[in-house]
Amino acid sequence: MINIDSVWKEFPDKTLFENISLKLSEGMRVGLVGPNGAGKTTLLKIILRIDSPDKGTVKVGKGVSIGYLPQEIVVGSDQSIIEEVLNAFPEVSRLEAEIHEVGEAIAIDYSNEKLLEKLTELHEAFERIDGWRIEDNAKKILSGLGFKNDQFHLPFNTFSGGWRMRVLLAGILLKKPNFLFMDEPTNHLDLEAIIWLEEFLSTWKGGLIMISHDRQFLDKSINNVLELDRGSATIFVGNYSRYVEIKEERHILQESAFKNQQKKIAHTEQFIDRFRYKNTKAKQVQSRVRQLEKLDRVKAPESKTSKIRLNIPQPERGPLKVMDLKEISKSYGDNVVYKNLNLTIERGEKIGLVGPNGAGKTTLLKMLAGEEKVSSGELIYGSDIKVHYFAQHQLEVLDEESTIYKTVSSISGGWSETQIRSYLGAFLFSGDTILKKVKVLSGGEKSRLALARMLVEPAHLLLLDEPTNHLDMQSRDIIEFAFKNYEGTLVCISHDRHFLNTVTNHTIEVEDGKINTFNGNYDYYFWKVKNDLKETTKSSKDTNSEKNDKKQAFRDKKKKNNRQRKVRDRVAKIEIELENVNLELVNPDFATDFEKIQSLQDNQNALETELLELLEEQEAME
Repeated sequence: MINIDSVWKEFPDKTLFENISLKLSEGMRVGLVGPNGAGKTTLLKIILRIDSPDKGTVKVGKGVSIGYLPQEIVVGSDQSIIEEVLNAFPEVSRLEAEIHEVGEAIAIDYSNEKLLEKLTELHEAFERIDGWRIEDNAKKILSGLGFKNDQFHLPFNTFSGGWRMRVLLAGILLKKPNFLFMDEPTNHLDLEAIIWLEEFLSTWKGGLIMISHDRQFLDKSINNVLELDRGSATIFVGNYSRYVEIKEERHILQESAFKNQQKKIAHTEQFIDRFRYKNTKAKQVQSRVRQLEKLDRVKAPESKTSKIRLNIPQPERGPLKVMDLKEISKSYGDNVVYKNLNLTIERGEKIGLVGPNGAGKTTLLKMLAGEEKVSSGELIYGSDIKVHYFAQHQLEVLDEESTIYKTVSSISGGWSETQIRSYLGAFLFSGDTILKKVKVLSGGEKSRLALARMLVEPAHLLLLDEPTNHLDMQSRDIIEFAFKNYEGTLVCISHDRHFLNTVTNHTIEVEDGKINTFNGNYDYYFWKVKNDLKETTKSSKDTNSEKNDKKQAFRDKKKKNNRQRKVRDRVAKIEIELENVNLELVNPDFATDFEKIQSLQDNQNALETELLELLEEQEAME
């Protein structure tokens, strides 16, 4: 148990949060959410007792162990990565050394009963911490996080910061603490590793508290949401999607209650103003004045940042072929990244590049942007194509001494101040904020500014490398909307599955210097790959059986025909059900029944998802 009691944190210019009380128990899986600057990391560090509150206390139960994965890059060491992971269990090394020492003593004096008892105790202690399997377990976790067997004994300091973070995470997961704290754990993971971590955490028995802006990861990993906003903390039961639903429901109810109360107040004030000076109405007037004085006023609902819409400048209609790659090869010395790569990118395509870290995604994006020269082959741009490239280091090229306003105005081509302010407002920069210097901005603010700067001038092709890194949920919503409605062509690398599913309509898998193209978003790609793997497994089993068994072939055909019939019948039924749901949704009797509408929409989404899966299955069977 961890008990947070009346915690405050203040800075000279503002109170970060106040009077936060919370009890965390094992089994609670909490997602800590809120806008950038709300104090999420600070609160996490206070709970961990890395930082101290200005008021209040944090008490950790006796014997409670805690694992912490910070955002910061880990300092290197000369140890192998397997040794670095096993450092999480120093008692393993200690017990191994003692077992070895006692064993050598027994070899000299094998009849010494005290030594034999000591050895038995050491073996029992080693067994309790699963010492015999600790290295195997460590290797399994490292493999899940993307490491290959031949990397286990390589020095820790030879790996990049992202991979070092994975090693640190492996050590924490191996130890299985009572509580696991993580600050943006998916930032340094590729999609394969994120999915593995999701599955690992699904069986996690201890407490989990994490900060993340990956909503799909949150949905899979948590059962509570702790919202930190404007100095207060609110707990919501359920995953992130449920939190969003509850927030929307509360907003609608608060908005309705506020409007109704304002009408009542206005009516009462009209009565008072009308009859204030009439003696015959004096008693009624005074009664209504007292009513207003005692009235518990409903607060006006906060404006919803997610409703801000960014419409980026659209390019003129360009050629059908935006870019053509013919027999492209790329090498760094003896390291061949691509060989004889062919790819055509057409107008209107929005492509997500996926694949493991180190597969060559960023290299491909840089070649498309002209930042990396091809070793051989031909890269052909469409006629008069304008290209914008957003790199991971884009934040570093911003002028630290310039202001937010000047950063955009210097390249806006004669925009008025009103236009610039309106444009920056869509990126959540408003009022005097636009006069801030770049050097004082947070990582998320710099990322928003870099995107704003890039998107001022229309382009036919946008090349984006992790555009949502450092952005909070509200900022991601705005960016997603903008790119979804962008009429040009887009190629992006992202480990944010919600972003990929919302924005992209094509997926290119990069692996081992080759590419595989899928005509759909990330969910379609994932389903297709998963489906293909199943088919491969089934095909392998069939090979080992009697291929020419006519009876088996007949049974398979009959089974397929039966399944086709069932699919056809279910498709027809779903289409009828969808028609009925659509009719109910436009029924005026339900116009104000939020719960009914929500239920109908949930049913509609479920039916549409099932219909898509059945149609894809139907297509595969034809």
